[in-house]
Amino acid sequence: MRKVTWAIVFLMLGGLVLSFAGGQTEQKKAATAPAGQQLYVFIPKSLDNPYWDECRKGMEAKAAELGVKAEFLGPATADASKQADIFESVIARHPNGIAVSPNDPKAITSIINEAIAAKIPVICWDSDAAASKRIAYVGTDNTTAGNFAGKEMAKVLNGQGTVAILHGSLTAQNAIERVNGFKAALADFPGIKIVATETTEESPATSLSKAESLLQAYPDLSAFYGVTGVGVPGAGNAVLQAGKAGAVKVVGFDVVPQGIDLMKKGAVQALVSQRPYGMTQQALQMLFDMNQGKMPDKTIYDTGVLAVYPDTLDQFLKTSH
Repeated sequence: MRKVTWAIVFLMLGGLVLSFAGGQTEQKKAATAPAGQQLYVFIPKSLDNPYWDECRKGMEAKAAELGVKAEFLGPATADASKQADIFESVIARHPNGIAVSPNDPKAITSIINEAIAAKIPVICWDSDAAASKRIAYVGTDNTTAGNFAGKEMAKVLNGQGTVAILHGSLTAQNAIERVNGFKAALADFPGIKIVATETTEESPATSLSKAESLLQAYPDLSAFYGVTGVGVPGAGNAVLQAGKAGAVKVVGFDVVPQGIDLMKKGAVQALVSQRPYGMTQQALQMLFDMNQGKMPDKTIYDTGVLAVYPDTLDQFLKTSH
């Protein structure tokens, strides 16, 4: 009996040693996880705006290149409160980095600061929260971009006409700056008058509805300015359905599938591209570099804009990625 008992004890001890060694091996693997185990999270304003599709694709392409995991998490519609809730839940997961496009900078400034305090790198992309402790902003200089759009509108209208603005969210800093820049540009063209400004709240359905109402309220309207990614599709579809394609011009942001289709149908005259695909690629590369110990050498990275016209659309689509 004693020999059998001791044999059992030795077997049990051997199993414990092997189990402990295996546990140590697993701990070592976790401590030296490859770059592919890193997690980065992008938080857009919403998921229903077609502009974000290109942003997500750029992020995914860069994540595959770097061998990291990247998630694109945002509210279904542009909602500052829901975006803040998502941001809080992301912090709890302690990812390697976060990129956020604020619906309302004031609503997430304290959350950005909370993430920074938890040693999670945070940058803003597409829209800034400059008063926060975010490390950098990657995206459009929106005042300059709005000014650029205003000059494009002046070209399209030959310096004469009436314009209705489809604004976007009134709390989104990027939309505010694009409107301010647009108005500043048109100040040099006294023959162009802004007759109305309506907010879309980043909703495609609301954008279409507001555009339809504006066409009825201003039967002699010359043009629409779409400030964000839902503005051009809303305006373009409204003029197309009203049989006014080409008669009522449409100029604005961004080069999204709906805008491309409407441009091909003659309902959109100029699109302003922010290079969203490249924007998220640059943002993810920057977050990745921070985890390798390389900090940004500046706080603002302007990704620039360019105008796309019906006769340059095909070439743009071939080279935009």
